[in-house]
Amino acid sequence: MAALTGGPDTGGEVAHPGVGRAPGDPLPVLILTGYLGAGKTTLLNHLLSGAPGLRIAAVVNDFGDIDVDAGAVAGQVDSMVSMPNGCVCCEVDASELGEAMEKLAGPELGLDLAVIEASGLAEPAILSRMVHDVPREVARHAGMVQVVDAEGLGDALERHPGLASHLAEADLVVVNKCDLVPRERFDEIRTLIRGHAPRVAVYPTVRAAVPAGLLLGLEPGVPVAGPEHGPDDHHDHEHLHDGYRAVTVTPAGPLHPRRFLTAVAAPPTGVYRAKGTLTMTTVDGPRRYEVGMVGRRLELRAEGEGPGPGDAAAPEGLVMIGVGLDDDEVSHFLDAAVLGAGESVDADAALGLHPYLVGDPDSSDVEEWIYDEQRAAPVTGEAAMLADPEDPEAFDPAFTP
Repeated sequence: MAALTGGPDTGGEVAHPGVGRAPGDPLPVLILTGYLGAGKTTLLNHLLSGAPGLRIAAVVNDFGDIDVDAGAVAGQVDSMVSMPNGCVCCEVDASELGEAMEKLAGPELGLDLAVIEASGLAEPAILSRMVHDVPREVARHAGMVQVVDAEGLGDALERHPGLASHLAEADLVVVNKCDLVPRERFDEIRTLIRGHAPRVAVYPTVRAAVPAGLLLGLEPGVPVAGPEHGPDDHHDHEHLHDGYRAVTVTPAGPLHPRRFLTAVAAPPTGVYRAKGTLTMTTVDGPRRYEVGMVGRRLELRAEGEGPGPGDAAAPEGLVMIGVGLDDDEVSHFLDAAVLGAGESVDADAALGLHPYLVGDPDSSDVEEWIYDEQRAAPVTGEAAMLADPEDPEAFDPAFTP
């Protein structure tokens, strides 16, 4: 892989507050998956051109067969190229992915986000594992986005039953080409998807136009410039876009650590991301934690472990960002985790939090992080380790660019 030196001029644009990567922070890695023709590359180009001021790495393989047009990239290129819009594009194969993440996270590149377009690299569960295998101080999992074709999803599931496990692994399912189906058909598609992934956020699109703010974890209302659209880009299908919303949950008191983990193992339907600061009760008294969730993937940072909303000035609460959220379900999300009057916790109550602590020297390795035996359902999803990268049968030949 060729090294990229220096940095392209971003034209004086400033990264959006709360999105740009701070020095020393791990590189967020977004995984973009989907079968042939669903719209993965179109979505990638929307993101690359719709988030000015951010430096994004597009990580692909078979680069010559993929039209990544943001930044006017064309023709034969080296394995890593600089784009005029401040992004970079990197070509890798599966064996190079970990090495690529190490290089892309380097401070000399100043990247804010890496997007892996899974164009034959591996199945979603394997990609998740590969990202988790990168040291946490280098990269962090920022979400698994599955793109499906509104017209062809049913047929695809019949031809390739393995696609059901792809849906179950996703944190966000983008139903593209909704202009080609009636509204009632989209409702049926959402029900079909929820049959395999009951709580996943499902977002309908035309031409894969997913708001950059949703992918980046911004609360609605934070402006994110996007590409220009023609007058009929959304036509009369604008009603399909449920839009994404943010709902803040403020618990009535400190939380019991074990019950908190039980709650986040089954987040409200439609939640894609959650972030904020919550207080947990420990045997040594209350302690505040910065909380970050993508789907059922959880990260915690104890107060005093680094910069961010975990400091004493941060307001208490969790901002839930997602699609089609039910206010009542979200508002009661943490009720059962609140410590009751006169209730205490045992000395081991906070031990279950350790696998999710970022920067904690006692935090466990990635396999324990994926599998928490104290819960019936792993926080990171039942499909996280179902595929074996050493087994060729684990790869779905339909899962190609």
